[in-house]
Amino acid sequence: MVAGSRVGMHFLTSALRLLEPRVDDDFIDRLHYLYTSILLLMFALLVSAKQYVGHPIECFVPAQFTRAMEQYTESYCYVDRTYWIPFQDHIPHRLDDRERRQIGYYQWIPFALSISALMFHLPASVWRMLSNQSGLNVGLVLQTACQESNIDPAVRDTTVDILARHIDDVLQYQRDYGTKRKDVFLFSLLRIGKIYGSYVTVVYMFVKMLHLSNVIMQFYFLNVFLETADYPLFGGHVLYDLLRDKEWPDSGKFPRVTLCDFEIRVLGNIHRHTVQCVLVINMFMEKIFIFLWLWMVLLIIISVVNLTIWLATLSIPTCRQAFVEKYLELSVEPASELRPFVERFLRPDGVFLLKMVSVHAGNILCSRLTESLWTRFIDWYNLQGKERRRSSVHREPSLKSQSVHRRRSASRDREHRCGRGGGGVSPDPTRMTASTISDTKHYV
Repeated sequence: MVAGSRVGMHFLTSALRLLEPRVDDDFIDRLHYLYTSILLLMFALLVSAKQYVGHPIECFVPAQFTRAMEQYTESYCYVDRTYWIPFQDHIPHRLDDRERRQIGYYQWIPFALSISALMFHLPASVWRMLSNQSGLNVGLVLQTACQESNIDPAVRDTTVDILARHIDDVLQYQRDYGTKRKDVFLFSLLRIGKIYGSYVTVVYMFVKMLHLSNVIMQFYFLNVFLETADYPLFGGHVLYDLLRDKEWPDSGKFPRVTLCDFEIRVLGNIHRHTVQCVLVINMFMEKIFIFLWLWMVLLIIISVVNLTIWLATLSIPTCRQAFVEKYLELSVEPASELRPFVERFLRPDGVFLLKMVSVHAGNILCSRLTESLWTRFIDWYNLQGKERRRSSVHREPSLKSQSVHRRRSASRDREHRCGRGGGGVSPDPTRMTASTISDTKHYV
């Protein structure tokens, strides 16, 4: 028993650890995988508690029913479904007409909310699996940058030096990887991202698109479930009615009052009863789903805006250079080497990391880190220039020898043609025949 309880506690703590906020994302990501998931799990727990602990249904039974018969009726009607008919309509006599109006989805609401919470958390798990494959440990870099001890300038300078050396090593590895692995398949998107220094950027944009696609898909199914003929956009119409101080009518999706048919055997005879029940739980579920409808609309809007800003910052060269120049102006004056610094040294992954540092650790540390990377870039750029000049110096003698070799070969060809035409004597140009002309064309 003790071992079993320890294993259970281990799994519980592991599951709760998944709901901890991370530092390698932004606030919009946390709205998806953290706050929305917790919200859905709380709603699932609330509905489950009302179903299995409280009294989700209360039925008006005949006077001759005992307390035990009343409890049986309520349990049976809740499990075997009820059906909804407006008060102004007559109850159908045919049983199949009543069955078509049955509602039983409320029993599955807790499971549906739990699956929805899992779907909101799934893109964050994808980011955790793929983000560290490039060698650029985004989470560790941001944890180091966000330490409280960095408020001390001496500690901050040490942290900046450590981060700059790590980022420089990773970027150098990506540049070396790109020069060696140019023969990759074009459809291997992640491999190409490593080559062109945009692996982490591509993965992060892919995860953000997963977040947006997930919330759009869930909003679509939620709206299909809630919509009616009078309320095609249920949450929007409800909000509009509330702003006009008008209550929305019963739509049939979450009816408070329903009917239930059941049969009882008494002394071998079957007695059929129709009772009227109140689904108390539907009062909670209606408010929950209206809130989720409005929440997902807000989440879609801010996700689209956030994704557009990230795409513009990381994919457009002028936006990347403007972002880096903003932080260089705080420390050093950028020179004409700004473009190669951004496009050849940092590349999209370096700009992505600097933007993450600015979001989580602040502008001061991001400016110091950009300055340190700029200093390392100047050294790397000067080294690249010396190597280019050295290679050009070695290339010039080889070019001269190749030119002399070509001139000597041309001279030998001319002597060979002259010797073959007249035994070593130059032919008379006035006596050249057609065969001589065609032979000259051949050599030309």
